Amino acid sequence: MVANSQTSSLALDELNFQLLLHLQKDGRKSFTELAEELGVSVGTVRNRVTRLIEDKTLQITGRVDPEKVGFHAYAQLLISVKPVNLVEEVALKIARLEEISFLAMTTGIYDLEANLLCRDTPHLSEVLLSIQKIEGVFETKTNMYFKVFKIGQPALNLVRNQS
Repeated sequence: MVANSQTSSLALDELNFQLLLHLQKDGRKSFTELAEELGVSVGTVRNRVTRLIEDKTLQITGRVDPEKVGFHAYAQLLISVKPVNLVEEVALKIARLEEISFLAMTTGIYDLEANLLCRDTPHLSEVLLSIQKIEGVFETKTNMYFKVFKIGQPALNLVRNQS
């Protein structure tokens, strides 16, 4: 989840960055392993990780390869909403759909951008039709992803010295 600039967050000192970098590589690492690798106590690691989780800076999940589990229709959906005052209401309705893996308000011609993961093209078509029926959805444009080359984590080094 991406936070906006108004969201308060835990101070990310060098130890917090190191913990995040290590957990991005392997979220299964034990507190003991992390403590040994970073040269701090297990208690320090436990406290820091707990605070990062409570602050919602860190979520530890298992990443699934969508194609290997049966998702073969992956697409980007651009959505124009009219009247514009319905954008957030439309976004909340779309966000409830299980097939939505990403949803954001955007600039430009379209108001919202969503990524959808579906079993196959008939399933994708069904979801697209349900979205088009939502009050306020004026126009949509769908782009199919044929091959995904990268799904990444945030590159923490890009913001390391800014906190």
